[in-house]
Parts: sequence; structure tokens; C-alpha cells
Amino acid sequence: MQTKLKKIREYGEPTREILSLWLPEMISSALLISLPILLDSYLIAGLKSTSTYGALGLANNFLHFLIKLAEAIPVAAIAIIGRHNGAEEYKKCGNDLGDTFWTTTLLGSLLALIVFFNSGNIFRLLNVPEKMISLGVPFLQLKAIGVMLIFTSLGFFAFMRALKNTKTPMIIFIIGVTTFIFFDYALVLGKFGFSQMGLIGSAIATIIQYGIMISLSIWYILAKREYRKYFSKTFVTTFNLKGMLRLLNLSWPIMIDKSSLAASYIWLTYLIAPMGKYAIVSYDIIKNLERFAILPAVGFAQIIVFLVSNRLGAHDPEGAKSNIKKVMILTSAMIATTLFIVCYKARYFVSFFDPKHKYTDFAAPVLILVSMLVVFDFVQLILAGALRGAGDVKTVMWARFICFAFFFTPAAYIFSKLPIQNEIYKFALVYGTFYFTTGIIGIIFLIRIKTPKWQKKEF
Repeated sequence: MQTKLKKIREYGEPTREILSLWLPEMISSALLISLPILLDSYLIAGLKSTSTYGALGLANNFLHFLIKLAEAIPVAAIAIIGRHNGAEEYKKCGNDLGDTFWTTTLLGSLLALIVFFNSGNIFRLLNVPEKMISLGVPFLQLKAIGVMLIFTSLGFFAFMRALKNTKTPMIIFIIGVTTFIFFDYALVLGKFGFSQMGLIGSAIATIIQYGIMISLSIWYILAKREYRKYFSKTFVTTFNLKGMLRLLNLSWPIMIDKSSLAASYIWLTYLIAPMGKYAIVSYDIIKNLERFAILPAVGFAQIIVFLVSNRLGAHDPEGAKSNIKKVMILTSAMIATTLFIVCYKARYFVSFFDPKHKYTDFAAPVLILVSMLVVFDFVQLILAGALRGAGDVKTVMWARFICFAFFFTPAAYIFSKLPIQNEIYKFALVYGTFYFTTGIIGIIFLIRIKTPKWQKKEF
């Protein structure tokens, strides 16, 4: 045991350096996927309309699906740029940014148009109350524009992260979220002379937020002296169809695996909606609180991609494996702490989003029951990032797609149809099936990493 621990310490990045890379990334992840949603939910809950809050949650589930698609190309770009940077092929890194920019922008625009003109059909397919549909459609249409901007912004952050710069994305995220907080508060509630817009105000705040973040990212990359070695010309003028196709070829498996996981939340929405509007809003609260609790794992899952890709680019597979082990140990300790706090104060956290205390008695015990299974999720998150960093994206894709399509989907449906009288246990059983599925996926990833094939992928 001591020999193994010594080997882990000797190879790969020092633990202190890993933590220094992780902290900005975790903050960035919080600012992207958790804190704005929690704040937005808190403000909408303050309107004291269950239907409005439910419409927000339903739309956010679908938007989460789109954001996961948005993450696919940047993840692939990090692996490509990271390996070129590790091999000191700097001009290729600059060309990779041009490929990433055009791919994310064009794909984001296409998806935004599809969602904008099909928002009503999306809500109706989820079989939700008509009042929630009328409130949610205009919100989702404007949010689609925001998603297009998210696609573009993540490409710039991928470039910086691949060069081991996680602090600048964090700073830009802080500025962006500060902007969002101001306009969300002002437009949702009608403060500082603005009209009260409710859900529409939230969508407009997102558009303003990411417009500013894109502008800051472009300015930083072009102005930073140390980055000049990466560019022979401005990245915007680098339209390389071959490079874009290579990026898409590496990205489409990531899109499938990320969309498989994100689509499961939409499937859960479809199964939970017949339980009533209190179940719908409870589902949104529980999901958001658990995403907040698992933020340390999300941050580590981001940095493990370039920690592995850089080590393999430098022909150091032992260092790559050591980094994976260090990250798993650190993540385990942090997630155990955050989940304990969330479970111990479950009613307190839920009450933030239930000012009338209508569904706290339902949501709090479900939160405790389901949180016990979250450990399965963070394991597969970290191992998936490691495999992506090695370019072994198809293993991640097939494992997630097969498990969610052929185990989770039918199992959750069967549980939703069982004649269980206690709605809390039934809800927890249906939702808990998601985490049992991620546990199976984690085992598959672990078996793959124990073989030599995963580190021999080429771009």
C-alpha cells in the first residue's frame, strides 16, 4: 500500500498544482451550471407562482440538454489543443482555436433556430399543464438565443484551459455572473427602474451575460502577449473545413454521451410530470441542489481532461494514471463533505425555493434518499474526463448510450408505473434509477482504464 501511495505521489502533477488548477475551474463550473440557476430559481420562487416556477424548471431541463451538447466540442478541443501544446506545436493550437470558434458558432446557431421555432412542441411532448406551457414557450425561445452564445463562449474557454489557464475563465465567469445577477434581479422583479418581466427578464439577462463574456474572451486572447506565439493570423479568419470535420469527428461521440446523460433528465421530467405540479417543482429543486453539491467533481472532471492529454502528449502514461488516482481521492473527500451538509440541512435548503412551504415536506426526504446514491455519479464523471483526455471518446459514448437507452429508460418507466402508494418512495425510486445507471457506467470506465488501449488513441 505504501509503495502504491509513493508511486502516486511521484508521478504526474503535484497535488498542490492539481488543486490550484481545480479551484478556478470549480468556481467557473459553479458560475456556469449551478449558481445562476439557483439564484434564478430563488427569484422566480419569490413570485409565489407554482406554475411559473414549474415552467422555469421544465425549460431548464431542456436547456441543460442543449448546454451538454455545447460542452462536447470544447471538451474535444481541449484534448486536441492540450496535446499540441504538450508537444510544443504552438501554431497548431492557434489553428485549433479557429476550428473551434467556427464549429461552435455554426452549430449553436442551428440549434437555436430549431428550438426557437419548436418551443411549444417541446413543452407539449413533456405532457405538462397548459398554464406552464403558455408561460414557458416565450422564455425558452429567448433562452435559445442565450444557448447559441454559450456555444461560442465555451470554445474560447476551451483554448485557455488547454493551455492550463483556468484562472482567466474563472474571472470572466465572475464578471458574467455578476452581470447576470444584476439584470436577473432587475428584470425579473422590476427593480432599478426596469419593468417587471418575470421569466422573460431571466432570459434577457442570460443574453446580456454571455454577450459580455464573449467580448472579454476575444479581447484577452488577442491582447495577451504570451499568446502571440500561437497565432500567425487572427483566429476568426482561420476557416479550415478539414480541421472542423476533425473536431466534429472527435466531438460527435461526446455529444452522444453527454446528450444521453442530459436526455435522462428530460425522460425523468416526462415520468414525474403525471405526479402533479408539486412533484415537478420538487424535482427541479432536488436536481439543482444535487448539482450544487457535486460541483467539486465537475471541476475535477474538467481539469482531468487536460491533465491526461498533456501527460500523454509528453509520452508519460504513468503520470496520466497518477493524476487520475489523485483526482479520485480528492473528489471523494470533497463530495462526502458536501453531500453530508446538503442532507443534514435538507429542509433548510429546500425552503429557500418554497416560500409558502407547500412542497418542502415532499422534497426534503426525497433529497436525502436520492443523495445517498450520488457517489455513483462522480466516479463516472471523473473517469469519463480521463478517457476523453486520452481521446478514447467512443468508449464513453457507447457506455453511456447503451446504459441509458437499454437500462435506465425502461427501468425508470417500469418503476413509474408500479402501484406504490407512497409518492415519496415512488419518486425516489424513479429518480434513483438514474444514479444506479451511472454506477454501472463507472464500472465500465474503470475496466477500460485498466487496459492499455485507452491511452493509445490518436487524433
